[in-house]
Amino acid sequence: MLIEDTVYGKEEIKEQVLVELISSATIQRLKKISQFGMPAEYFHLPVFSRYDHSVGVLIFLRRLGADIKEQIAGLLHDVSHTAFSHVIDWVLGNPSKEDYQDKMHFEFIKDSEIPYILAKYGFDFHEVCNPKNFSLLERESPSLCADRVDYALREFALRFDPEIAKTCFKSLLSKNNCIVFNSVEPARIFSDFYSRCQKENWGSDQAKSRYHILSEILKRAIFKETVTMRDLKKTDREVISLLENSNDDEILSGLNLLKNGFKTEETENEGIILQKKFRYVDPEILINNSIKRLSEIDLDYKNYINKEKEISSNPSKVRIVPLNTHV
Repeated sequence: MLIEDTVYGKEEIKEQVLVELISSATIQRLKKISQFGMPAEYFHLPVFSRYDHSVGVLIFLRRLGADIKEQIAGLLHDVSHTAFSHVIDWVLGNPSKEDYQDKMHFEFIKDSEIPYILAKYGFDFHEVCNPKNFSLLERESPSLCADRVDYALREFALRFDPEIAKTCFKSLLSKNNCIVFNSVEPARIFSDFYSRCQKENWGSDQAKSRYHILSEILKRAIFKETVTMRDLKKTDREVISLLENSNDDEILSGLNLLKNGFKTEETENEGIILQKKFRYVDPEILINNSIKRLSEIDLDYKNYINKEKEISSNPSKVRIVPLNTHV
């Protein structure tokens, strides 16, 4: 199996267990799950899929020299995402943690064809379905890990410049089972663009408002039994179709608001407080055979992150104003 990836280039997959997993219905479903929580026409930004990200994590781990078990874990780490990804945390979970998918991970895999495929090749799904067993795949923020690095590089390539993603990727290596940069400059570049993604996309008022609107639509749809929990295990487009065919004025109004666009205004009066998970990195860097964090050698970056954390933990009220509407 030959994969041509937008970040890492060509990668040939010869291991049959990986080929069969990638070809499985469970992994293929991720092609129709947006990384950003909803299809592009509802998010108003270019998007990539959970499949792109999952296969990217696999390739990145291979380039770092991870063993086959960690590669499998990387490929599987996002299979339990519902339709609309982390929007579900605004419906059933905690938006500031975004961990609903993690809690469902084991049960989702157990009920799929994945355990059968793994057993066929001598792997125990109990071991590989826990990303926390693998230090290159998952580490607590603000450290780097394959999951965190790949979705960032993928967005750098999509929204900014593919060369930025390639420059950062080529400067990463595995040291003591940790992902580190080989010098300060690419670590700064990565951190600066990661911060831009947080401020301009992931944690922006526009993105948070879109998550809020879609989550309110889903809450109503679930209450009205237009959408079931089983439906949420399908794809974004399948659930969108259920919503679009609901004949419910509130649901359709919300979808139109997402599709037609809106602006957000900070307000001290009537408005809503929207809080989403704050994402940031403080990468480790190999300097003269010792490892230091960027914040240890760049005080400006340390101060910037502390300031942004404070802003994120105390969000302002915002008002959502449909475009072309006078208020």
